[in-house]
Amino acid sequence: MKRKTKKVFCIILFTLFCFISTDFSFSKVHSLEVKNSKKGNVSNLIDVLLSSEHVEGEILVKFRNEIAVNNALLKSVSNAAHLVTGGSVKKEFKRLRGLQLVSLGNQISVSQALESYINNPDIEYAEPNYIVHSTAMPDDTYFNQLWGLNNTGQTGGTVDADIDAPEAWELTTGSSDVVIAVVDTGISYNHPELSANIWYNPGETSCTDGIDNDGNGYVDDCYGWDFVDNDNDPMGYASHGTHVAGTIAAVGNNTQGVAGVMWTAKIMPLRFLDAIGSGTTADAISAILYANAKGAHVINNSWGGGGFSQALKDAIDASPAVVVCAAGNSTSNNDSAPFYPASYTSANIIAVAATDHNDNLAWFSSYGATSVDVAAPGVSIYSTVPARHQLFFDNMTTLNNWTAQSPWGLSTIYFSSPYSASDSPTGNYANNTNTSLKLANLISLTGERGTVLEYWLRLQTQSYYDFLCVDASTNGNSWTNLNCYYGSTGSSFYFMEEDLTSYDGRAQFYIRFRLQSNNSVTDDGAYIDDVKITSYSADYTGTEYAYYSGTSMATPHVSGLAGLIKSLYPFLTNLEIKAAILNNVDTKSSLTGKVLTDGRINAFKALSSITCPYFPVMIARITPAYFSSLQAAYNAAVEGETIQSQALNFTEDLNININKSVTVEGGYNCDYSTVIGMTRLTGLMTTSYGTITIGNLELKQ
Repeated sequence: MKRKTKKVFCIILFTLFCFISTDFSFSKVHSLEVKNSKKGNVSNLIDVLLSSEHVEGEILVKFRNEIAVNNALLKSVSNAAHLVTGGSVKKEFKRLRGLQLVSLGNQISVSQALESYINNPDIEYAEPNYIVHSTAMPDDTYFNQLWGLNNTGQTGGTVDADIDAPEAWELTTGSSDVVIAVVDTGISYNHPELSANIWYNPGETSCTDGIDNDGNGYVDDCYGWDFVDNDNDPMGYASHGTHVAGTIAAVGNNTQGVAGVMWTAKIMPLRFLDAIGSGTTADAISAILYANAKGAHVINNSWGGGGFSQALKDAIDASPAVVVCAAGNSTSNNDSAPFYPASYTSANIIAVAATDHNDNLAWFSSYGATSVDVAAPGVSIYSTVPARHQLFFDNMTTLNNWTAQSPWGLSTIYFSSPYSASDSPTGNYANNTNTSLKLANLISLTGERGTVLEYWLRLQTQSYYDFLCVDASTNGNSWTNLNCYYGSTGSSFYFMEEDLTSYDGRAQFYIRFRLQSNNSVTDDGAYIDDVKITSYSADYTGTEYAYYSGTSMATPHVSGLAGLIKSLYPFLTNLEIKAAILNNVDTKSSLTGKVLTDGRINAFKALSSITCPYFPVMIARITPAYFSSLQAAYNAAVEGETIQSQALNFTEDLNININKSVTVEGGYNCDYSTVIGMTRLTGLMTTSYGTITIGNLELKQ
């Protein structure tokens, strides 16, 4: 699914997997201001809403709850509202009643439509369908060890500037009962380090019968869902989601590759970002609602961007999961320049900054004394990536592979020695030019999947008027524009990617770079180097690992920790897990005033801090079950099971009136392993048919 949106350079390109769009202005509007927008200046509000990158011709509209609960009324009211704008309902979100993704007609702009919907008293809010981007920065530097989990100074950093993972693993290495949704670019779920930990939908009886067995609106969704292509295959052709998943739960202690924060878990792949890390708010909402409905305990969001979306916040607010979000890589203060979804005030969100191997805030990391909760390792993080194979590579030593339209030629300004290709090697480009560097021979994409164009770009053009464009063709004559860029990268080359998945399977494929200028102001132009075309491969060689940096890489450390806590203490709620993480950090002077907790996560401290269960009764099973009372535990027990109490006192009447025999043992400490005294039950015990064996339990009337 190719979205027709243009991306631009303005001043600087920040990251590789992050903002390949620029001039990104973050909306400084609080949630309450959005909800009460009709009382203020609608025109100013619309300017704010449209200040971030969004899908043209689409709007998210939320009708008021009192209308949404009545299907007939909702249909009538929404039809009337859409009649005014010429819009049609493209999608309804069943788990957020009254929320619709509206496709606009050609006769009205997004701005005009927003004004119509915002002024409609039947509508709670209306907003653009924002485009968001993943927040990782691939790094070419490779190290030998996972310093973020156990830092011995092996990378030249500070000893113990890590999350104390080995100490935490003495308590737990995870559980297959814990489900962590990775809302991202998809996951290469057949990667040898991930395949054993991939979630399987228990509601689907077959992956190929074409039947929605669990009735959730998604057919054959055995391993999650692809919201980009709207199918049941969330395969990660891009590296981002797979890298994130590996940090969370690459299989540990298996004599190969890497280990995740969790050695055992169930990772739910939910693809909403395309091959170059771009997606929409609507698809993000769908993915989070899917995770909510399927019981995810943790949701990892290593992405962000766009303006404030009440709809996305609603989806997060509705989640029973711990929702972990990347703070962003723009070096900015999120307190004054919010970065969503990390900057939403949702109680279940943990917003994460990145640290390096010295426990310093990473140079690229966004921060915020009130809006960013905690930091985690995020520089040169080694993890899993998909297998890919190379279809084409040119380091631009010559231009033999290209048809160069004058004045395109070789330049001694390069990313890799000795040359790059430039639109104007000997000076500034001319006015009113439209010249190209075209691939001379076709490339076959027959049988290929997840194809991506990669290159390094240095750019200096007149902002808003002169462009470096990237075009694709299936015959070398008629061309489709993929993206155009303007502005400056300074004197640096930046890694670029273009999504070619819409050309997968084509027998003929061509690419070209094109410099286009207007009739005023010239500049240095574009330099292109190390052009590569790759596609997804199912053949793993044991080398499918890479070091990436970014708050995207910090975020899964926190998600993995949340999963460890849920594994050891399954009775804890999302807010209790969040509190355990935030209240047990390693405080660092370098993080003081940069994050809410002034610290970096410590897995061992967080796990050790939970001294007693909130549900003090357990039925001793392979997967323990926890209850708030002895009676509730007895009712749930089956013949022959043992009930263990942690608390020393209960005040309740215990009715043994079911034909089963159980054992009740009292006085246990928090791990239910050592008897520490008598548990006193104040009340009456009545029996009928059932029998109970009591150990270390005293009944007092």
